Amino acid sequence: MEHPGLIPFILVIAASALAACQATSTGFIRVTKVTPSYWRATFSNAPFNLLSSNFYLDFYALVDQLENDQEVKVVVFDSEVPDFWISRIDIANPAPAELSSEVWWGNVTRLSNLPLITVASIRGITRGAGVELASALDVRFGSREKAVFNQIEVGFGLTPSSGMALLPMLLGRSRALEVAIGADDIDADTAALYGWINRAIADDSFESFVDTFARRVAGWDHDVIAVTKKLINKNAGFPTMEAWREGYEAGQASLSKPVLQERLPAVIRAGLGSNITFEKNLSQETLKFTGEGPF
Repeated sequence: MEHPGLIPFILVIAASALAACQATSTGFIRVTKVTPSYWRATFSNAPFNLLSSNFYLDFYALVDQLENDQEVKVVVFDSEVPDFWISRIDIANPAPAELSSEVWWGNVTRLSNLPLITVASIRGITRGAGVELASALDVRFGSREKAVFNQIEVGFGLTPSSGMALLPMLLGRSRALEVAIGADDIDADTAALYGWINRAIADDSFESFVDTFARRVAGWDHDVIAVTKKLINKNAGFPTMEAWREGYEAGQASLSKPVLQERLPAVIRAGLGSNITFEKNLSQETLKFTGEGPF
């Protein structure tokens, strides 16, 4: 998974992000050091954990922290917001390109190469860019009763962006097509069957399971964690920056479609980003906004 020719480029774009990230955390991601070797990064941006500028700033600062800490071996990404892990990007208030394009995937790639294990602990809905982040983490666990996964962009009339490059690697071609073009909610059991997550766990034992796994990893020798991950990365593959860029450009191009100038405002008026019931049922709500309008 490591790409030597890309490392200088990744470091340059990561450094450009860090120049804007030295200030105090915005509060979107709260970092808790359970032990020096076991950290938790908790999403805390109620009511939906929309992926916004504050998320990017906190995420880049966290990647820098992790890269420079010599003791951390495992970090669990979870959410304290009921019903949502990372719901999606903030369509109404999108982050500027300097935070959300190549800098974003440069830092995701940097995180994927760090000598530690990242765990997505998902007890709620994650769609679009949120599920792309989960897919990029090393290990993913989902609550059987609460976790929901959806690569939802096609439902809005958009091309999924950079992170879609992970889907065929994790799911295979046919299931990636089902997930991306079906744009429907996938439960944790199906996500585990498809290989989108490692396993689905009953919610009443979910937190205990994730904590036990993290503490187990945190107890191992750091050097063998690092080498084992490096070797697995080398043989498993990971999207290149060129693949990230291709997806990003396709997603941006789809935003220029004339119908979206009516469709997206109509979806926002109907409750996108403001109504919890609407957001929970988003995969069904998008069916009301198909075709050319009027909406």
